[in-house]
Amino acid sequence: MHASSSKKALIEAALTATITTFFVIATLYISILSILLVVLPMPFIILSVRHGTRYTVLSLIISSLLIGFLTNILYTIFVFIIFSPIALAMGYAIRRRKKPYEVIGFGTAASVLAIFFLLQIIAIAAGINITDEIANMTREAIDHQMEMLRTLNLDVVDVKESLNYLMMIIPALVIIHSMIGAFINYYLTAAVINRFNFIDHQLGEFSEFKLPGNIVLGSFIIFVLSLTTRYIEGIQHTSLIANVTIIFLVIFFLQGLTFISYLLKKTKVPRFIRIILVLSLIIISPLMTIVAFLGLLDAILDIRKLKKKK
Repeated sequence: MHASSSKKALIEAALTATITTFFVIATLYISILSILLVVLPMPFIILSVRHGTRYTVLSLIISSLLIGFLTNILYTIFVFIIFSPIALAMGYAIRRRKKPYEVIGFGTAASVLAIFFLLQIIAIAAGINITDEIANMTREAIDHQMEMLRTLNLDVVDVKESLNYLMMIIPALVIIHSMIGAFINYYLTAAVINRFNFIDHQLGEFSEFKLPGNIVLGSFIIFVLSLTTRYIEGIQHTSLIANVTIIFLVIFFLQGLTFISYLLKKTKVPRFIRIILVLSLIIISPLMTIVAFLGLLDAILDIRKLKKKK
């Protein structure tokens, strides 16, 4: 029985590695597919949930070697460093029956550490500061395009200020990218696992996602502490406040999306239309603040009564 189970796990590990390898290679020739790279950890998360870390690591190594053999070693390093930690962390958390926000938190932390680790490797190998290099390239691009910006009636100073702000919030953008990636991978993984009953319990549905009960108080304390840093020399308080604000805005935005999905589900809106409406809310950026405010209200008032259900 054990031999049969091990054989099945090895076959699934090999299949996962093969399929993901072909998908990664396809993104090199069909650039639009690169958008879907964010869900690359999903099959490895499912493999981890079904068969544990050992077979997942084996599958990741096989996939990385195949990608390196068919492309180049740099792409192998990129794929392995960026996607392995999130797959292993989230798979482990799901196996331990962690709550959805905890699984997403594990995935976010693993992804953030992986990205900064990769940037550090690049910086050491190339002997450069990544942030400074991006800033320099941006300034050079603006200087070369000044005439075009004027013809478009754009103030060069305003454009520079916007780009400086963008450079300032790079840490927040990395965390948000990791958080959204973990969020997407968790609920796609949950949909597959729940559909095929891969494990003996159901994972949380999208419309039932909720942040931890102390998130509102915690975010308030962190924001207040961020404001007090303006009185501490050596700390760039403007950058800190901007990063903290954006991160919590996105956190409550995600809860707002699940709250709206819950309301649509409650009113018997068909699943396909619910998906279209939620995606529309993500695309229409001016609605982000409103959706985040709804998420904040739900976090404070527990409108869905999810605490009682638990």
